[in-house]
Formats: sequence, structure tokens, C-alpha cells
Amino acid sequence: MGSLTICCSQPSCIASTVTVLNPCLQDVGQIQKMVFWRKGNSLTPVSTSLIEATWTTLLSATGDTKAIPTPFLGGVVIPASEPREFGGGNETRYGAPIRKGGGSVAVTANMYGEDQDVIAALKALRCEPLEVILINEANQFIYSDDSTFSGFPIVANSLFVSDKQIGGMDDADLNVLTFNLAPNWSDTLEITDVSTFALDMVNA
Repeated sequence: MGSLTICCSQPSCIASTVTVLNPCLQDVGQIQKMVFWRKGNSLTPVSTSLIEATWTTLLSATGDTKAIPTPFLGGVVIPASEPREFGGGNETRYGAPIRKGGGSVAVTANMYGEDQDVIAALKALRCEPLEVILINEANQFIYSDDSTFSGFPIVANSLFVSDKQIGGMDDADLNVLTFNLAPNWSDTLEITDVSTFALDMVNA
């Protein structure tokens, strides 16, 4: 068995990729909120994620299953991953670097004019083993479908919430939320049907 960066042994056949001529396209849209919960939580079947009562229970929970929605977010940036590389020039054949896989992705988002009690509570999540679920402008959940409705894993100790930036006369006050998603985070990305409540969720 090779390591994660060594491709061996070779399968008997290359796996199929495009199997439908004109498949439905996938587009996440604008992320307006996120939901954090502790690593290991999930919903089964996925259809339960679209039942408001499911989330009422999670939002008011007092144990490991509690879900924490963020305030409304602006300027959300989730960039493409960058390769982890070695070599180039005379070090490697034809000067082509050896790409050993992808790196984690730094997500950033702005929270405008939020009460700093909310910000302080979000800062307290920094040591939690977290996963994140995204919510777009259409009230859809963007989740990991790794056999269940799950969150995307956040790299441990990467969550940071900034102190307030004062906007002055022309700009809004803001706090910046940032964290790193684990490599290959979007391999299991799926989008639910439209809900009627996702963007309205708050903790009890």
C-alpha cells in the first residue's frame, strides 16, 4: 500500500468521469450564513435537513449536537485550493514540480455592525472540533454528502474572529471571520432543495 502521495497500485481501469452528455450544472451562489457544529454530527436521511423541527432541536440543544448559526455574512471568499509542490528548475525532470496534493483553503467572511457579545461568543469556538454547513441566498444548505448530511471539516485551531474594525464616516464597522477547510473539502459537496427557514435560524 502506498502513501497518500504515491499513486499505487494502479487500478485495472481508469474510473469513469463524464457519464451524462448534458448534466445539471451545480452553482452554490452567494453564501449568506454558515452553521457550525461539533465534528461527527450528521442527519439521516438528508431530507430531514429540510424539516424546520429538526433544526429547532439542534439550535436549542445543550449537548454535543448543538448547532451555531452565524450572523448574516458579506464578502464571503472560498478560493480554489493550491497545490503542495516540490521542485522545479533543475531539481526535477523537465523543471516540472512534483505536486503532492492540495493544501487547506482559507475561508474569509465579513460580519457588519454586529453586537460584540455575538462576536465574543463566536471567538469562544476557536478550540472546538468544528464542521461547517453553508447557506446560500436561496435558503439552500450546502453540505457534505459523505453518506449522510454532514458538515465540511474545519482544520483544528484555524478558526479566528477578529476584533472590530471601525468603519468611520464612509465604511461599515466589521469583524472578520476566517478558518481553513481541510484539503479536498468539496469532493462531497451537495446542495439541498430550497428550504423556507434556513436564513432565519437563530439559537434559542
